Amino acid sequence: MFNKDLISQEVKTIFNALSEAIASGDADAAAQAFAQAQENLCQTIEAEFEQYQNIGDMTALQQRGLRALTAEENSWYQEFIGAVKTGTKQAITNLTSAMPVTIVDRVIEDMKRSHPLLEAIEILDAAGATKLVMNGVQMASKLGGWNNLGTAISPEVTGAITVVDVTAAKYTAYFLIPKDFVKFNFAFAPMWVDQYIRTILSEVVANGLEQTILTGDGDKQFIGMNRDLTSVTNNKYAAKTATAITDWDEYADIIADIAVDGNGDDRDVPEALLVVNPQDNIKKIRKAQNTVTGAGIIDMINLAWPTKVVTSPFQTAGTATVGIAKNYFAAINGGASGIIEYSDENQFLEDNRVYTTRVYGFGRPVDNTSFALIDISGLEAPAMPVKVKGTVKTKEQS
Repeated sequence: MFNKDLISQEVKTIFNALSEAIASGDADAAAQAFAQAQENLCQTIEAEFEQYQNIGDMTALQQRGLRALTAEENSWYQEFIGAVKTGTKQAITNLTSAMPVTIVDRVIEDMKRSHPLLEAIEILDAAGATKLVMNGVQMASKLGGWNNLGTAISPEVTGAITVVDVTAAKYTAYFLIPKDFVKFNFAFAPMWVDQYIRTILSEVVANGLEQTILTGDGDKQFIGMNRDLTSVTNNKYAAKTATAITDWDEYADIIADIAVDGNGDDRDVPEALLVVNPQDNIKKIRKAQNTVTGAGIIDMINLAWPTKVVTSPFQTAGTATVGIAKNYFAAINGGASGIIEYSDENQFLEDNRVYTTRVYGFGRPVDNTSFALIDISGLEAPAMPVKVKGTVKTKEQS
């Protein structure tokens, strides 16, 4: 039987390599990882299709990562498959119907499943909308007021209500389909094509989102968690200055600053989100979460303040981003046209056809104090206690 679990682990390893290559700016390594990922997925789907094509039990198929398609999705995939099989630019260009919003929804679900940072925040599907309303203040007391009976019911709303353009940033996502795969295997049922496209798009879009959510400068991209909303030049927001901490008591002081909103009012921080580089997670964070004391093992981080720790290769080593997860506003959609294009000329990989689809969106912290950038390079691992029985003599005493 085809070992899907083994292949899934291999795909995960490859996509991790892709994330690291993108984060480091290594285009060659990213291209190689991308090629390995699509080749592995194509082989997986081909083998699965051969084994399960005659099975009509949808429950069994869903366990293999497939899903039942809506009528709109099925129609769109049929149109896409027909255009790809034709293999002409005109056919692809004529595919002007937008990718159904339900596919975008599932892509969002898929990428959250494998990216803890994206799971921690709320990503809205704008469903084709171009404008959304964002409330910059969570204080309920700011959205109304007390007055005498009979007073006109028109309380002054003092909350920071902002209308945002969810098409302000455009992210072009690429997915590859080997020409042989197109030639021989696009007789696949649409749900098999859906599985391939969702897997590729969820990873590629997720990497782009994760990077811009953390570090975007706001110029044709999101405003990242590490950006100073009060310092903008030529549409670019400056990065915040990292505050150095050397112990977890100082970490609690950072949380106390976050507990004051942009208007100077107090707010609750039931749980902090701490984003760290994978290397720092191994060297510093895990040790702090498993500190051995005379009273047993203690999590020094959560002792300082309840904290959800997530890793991201896009977080610079030696620094960490901390804040209130729900206070990052993010919305994406597939745009109005949903046109998919391909190019055989602009190739960085041989024997593959590169398809593109565009994702539009907007993201930013709700205020300037929702997130902080901290320098953890000087953060030392907690010292392990040593219990001594009897008397210890120095060399001189001996």
